[in-house]
Amino acid sequence: MAIVTNDEVGVHARFAQRNNIKVTLLADRKAEIIAAFDLINSRFPKSSPWYGVAVPAIFAIDSNGIVTHRFTTRNYRDRPEPEAVLEILRRAGG
Repeated sequence: MAIVTNDEVGVHARFAQRNNIKVTLLADRKAEIIAAFDLINSRFPKSSPWYGVAVPAIFAIDSNGIVTHRFTTRNYRDRPEPEAVLEILRRAGG
C-alpha cells in the first residue's frame, strides 16, 4: 500500500512521524502520477497553488499489476468507506 500526494517529502516525513504512519508516502510534486490516474481535483485551476491536489481514491491491484477496482469520488469530503471497499473486493474474489 502507498499514499500519493503532491506534498513535499519533508511534509510527508513530518506527517508520518507525528501520526505514526507506517505505509509508504510518495511525493508527486508535479502531479504526474495523480494526473495519469485522472485524480486531479478539478476545483483548482492550473493557475492555483493548490493545482495538483488529488481526490481521494483507493485502487485494488492484482498480482499481475492490473488495476481491478477503482473507488473514487469527485468531492474530497466523500471518502470510500474501508468496510464497503473490502466487502466489494470479497464478493469479487479480490
